[in-house]
Amino acid sequence: MKAQTSPRLKGSFFRVAVLTGQVAGGLLPQEEWERRLVDHYLRSDGPYGGAALNWLDATPAELATAIGREDLSEDEVQRAFLMHFDRRRIHDWLSGARRPALHDAPYPTYFRYLVLTCLVSATDAGAGSTHNFRARLGQLLGLEDQYNSVSGVNALWRELVRWSDRKRALGEQFRKIVLPSYGNANLIGYAVRIAFPSWRDRSSLTQVMRDLSPDVRRSPERLSQALTRQRNRERLTDPVLDALDEFERAVRCRQRMLLGHKFWRLSRSVETKLYGQEKGPTRERWRLEVRFGGYEQDIAQLSLFRGSGVVDENPSWEGALQELGTVRPGEVPRELAEMLTQGVLVLTEEPGLVWMLDDQSPPDDVRAVVVARSDSFAMSWPLSTTWRHLEGQWMLSAPLDEITLSRLRRKMGLEPAGGTRLVDLTFGGGVRTDRCTWLGRPGFLPSIHASLSSAVNVRRVEGADGVVAIEGCPPSWQFRAETPISGRWRVKAVEREFETEKVVRFEAVAPERLGFPEAPAVQEAEREVVVMQRSIRPILATSVGVAGPPPPLEDMLEAIYAGPIHGWSEADLVRLLRPQLPHDHFVWDFLRGLAEAGWLEPYTLKSWRARIWRLRSPYLRYAEGGRVIAGGALGTLARRRLQDAAQLLGGEVSYLPGVSNWSVSLPVIDKVVAADLARETGWPLEVLGRPTLSPAPRCWPEEPRSGEGRQLAGVWSFDAGVFASPNRARANDPVCLERLVRERGDDRDIYRVVGKGEVFLSSSRTTAVLEAHRRLGKPLFEWEMGEFRRRGLTGHLPLELSRWLVTCTSRASGPLPLAGGGWTYVYPCDTETAAWVASTLGDAVSVPSNAPSRDLLNRAVEQRRLGRRLAWYEVPHP
Repeated sequence: MKAQTSPRLKGSFFRVAVLTGQVAGGLLPQEEWERRLVDHYLRSDGPYGGAALNWLDATPAELATAIGREDLSEDEVQRAFLMHFDRRRIHDWLSGARRPALHDAPYPTYFRYLVLTCLVSATDAGAGSTHNFRARLGQLLGLEDQYNSVSGVNALWRELVRWSDRKRALGEQFRKIVLPSYGNANLIGYAVRIAFPSWRDRSSLTQVMRDLSPDVRRSPERLSQALTRQRNRERLTDPVLDALDEFERAVRCRQRMLLGHKFWRLSRSVETKLYGQEKGPTRERWRLEVRFGGYEQDIAQLSLFRGSGVVDENPSWEGALQELGTVRPGEVPRELAEMLTQGVLVLTEEPGLVWMLDDQSPPDDVRAVVVARSDSFAMSWPLSTTWRHLEGQWMLSAPLDEITLSRLRRKMGLEPAGGTRLVDLTFGGGVRTDRCTWLGRPGFLPSIHASLSSAVNVRRVEGADGVVAIEGCPPSWQFRAETPISGRWRVKAVEREFETEKVVRFEAVAPERLGFPEAPAVQEAEREVVVMQRSIRPILATSVGVAGPPPPLEDMLEAIYAGPIHGWSEADLVRLLRPQLPHDHFVWDFLRGLAEAGWLEPYTLKSWRARIWRLRSPYLRYAEGGRVIAGGALGTLARRRLQDAAQLLGGEVSYLPGVSNWSVSLPVIDKVVAADLARETGWPLEVLGRPTLSPAPRCWPEEPRSGEGRQLAGVWSFDAGVFASPNRARANDPVCLERLVRERGDDRDIYRVVGKGEVFLSSSRTTAVLEAHRRLGKPLFEWEMGEFRRRGLTGHLPLELSRWLVTCTSRASGPLPLAGGGWTYVYPCDTETAAWVASTLGDAVSVPSNAPSRDLLNRAVEQRRLGRRLAWYEVPHP
């Protein structure tokens, strides 16, 4: 039998390979073709979303997208696809001679053969001009006659449906497959009718859309209106017209969950090709995401994503707003560079408190804000909004209404708004632990996003544990649970006759971290005092252990533990925790308590003023009476491993409570040898001696930065304990503490203390506040009844000193709610250590002179009466 090739593909190698039964090395191996095609077409977390599969686009252009090779021509990808088949296996699968060996295999192993049956209708290359399926398949495979061994095609499609149903029943992320009626074609009818579009369909739509402007092509309403005009309808094929009419009716009825509709998917694929042809081969898509953070909510965290067609998950650039304008040409998309020159950025709201700007026109039905430079026309032009200072010359507006937004866009010379926004069933917020997997802790569950006219329901998949409810109204709902949940849950959004379905997986506990990466060179640990050396001191652990941390705090710690391996950005972490805390600014004290307890390490970016909170790796330390205390970030599984290791060694684990329910409970292990426990857990033994500090101000680090080139942003109120606006602050205090910010926002704040001595500069808020109170003689903390309590709303003791207080008392510091609804901050501290703190920080703290003294001999006698001994350990020298 001789190969018969079309003029277009004459002499191509893949025909010879198919005829001789040879599998070519080709572009991808067989197994990789199968995996990529399944991931692209069948997975509900793939590009088609959770819409049912009732059509399949097997055009060469879509195959190129499926394997991530959009750089290939349609002929090249079709040749590569056909080259990985051989004649014998095609015959076995399509004739029905071969059946799937494993019904529950991770991948069907035969899906690529079904894609081949759809390619028969989809391609215009090598299949001839006939509409006969068998003849086209024969010509595609290079046969002289039609290919008749197709008696198993319909049966193979039904086998795929059963495979998908089994996977879905197990809660896996696969689309529901709905086969069309096969009519009279009881052997090949599914393949013929499920294939959409054909090459003729795609070609006709491409020719029409090429005559439309990009802003029309990107708008669902404007595109459907343009295509339904008579002169354009006459140029479209019947299948495209049918899909267009169905799509147009749905849009008119205000359906929005149409991202997976076959017409919109086809038009997006055509638009991507046209976009590249019109703008040039190097033109790429881009997206700018903005998150606002910082204590004053004036830090803009920017992430720029760039990619062709689909934006990658990893940003190509991250930094401050002011830094974006200094990035070298070529590293910022041209459109974005022009907006920065104008000094006006229009940001639209996305799920998860993220504001976004990209290369496409925003639709009408979204919330938008403006970030504008003070010298831009947006500030002088009458906008119906209020402005808030962001950083440097940049200001942030309140959300704009549609009319104001439309006028602003015209003023900027931008394209008209994009009309309707189509949406998909998506999940946002929460703490993601894996692909389509979230931490299942109360208060930290994700939200559901759909359309305004959709109804959403949640159904457990067999094996799921817990009770889940959803609260809210379209277009957003929130998962709710009273106790931790786990397993898979199926979420379905119904909008008229269109259904979208996805599976979300929950884990009640976060995976244990087996590695804690070192901080990169662009980050530096915060430094608040200069430690000359450490002295040997006894470590107490006289408290009685309890069962463990209270559930709300345990859920919060687990959520933090499950975060990004390289650390939480402060904006993301604050946004996660703030809704679970009793007061809005409580989060800053809560985070400080975690740092002082050894759970977190605060790092500052050297290039700008953003802060990163990194988990501290677990460690063990000695305590009195042979006890061992565990420190560092310990999630549920890490604490279980500690429990198992202690029990193996004959020990017991309990928890020493902190100053309140918002403080970390420290694990204490009795009846074990510390070295054995360290060997069993793999955690190092650490010795933390008392830091030797010079009295203030000599203990403060020297600040290399000056206050020059910075603007006054706030003045410290000694009465309220916060930074107030410069024009509202009192000016009659003999000591003044100022917050200075860089106009460009590309470096951390500087704090300046003026009065009663030389001008003092520090980049540490903690250090500067203490120095100001010390100079004024107005204590920030007062010692009483074994505790330091804060007088103002904010402020802390230096981190090195605070960690010693936690270590020597084995009791974590932290915020303490008060009966009146407010809160303070508390450090546990015995009398001797309080005197040492006072000698170091001077008048920044208050310790009564008549406080009862408990010298070392008295403490030793007291411990002997309890049957315990003070533990002394020599600090190892490097």
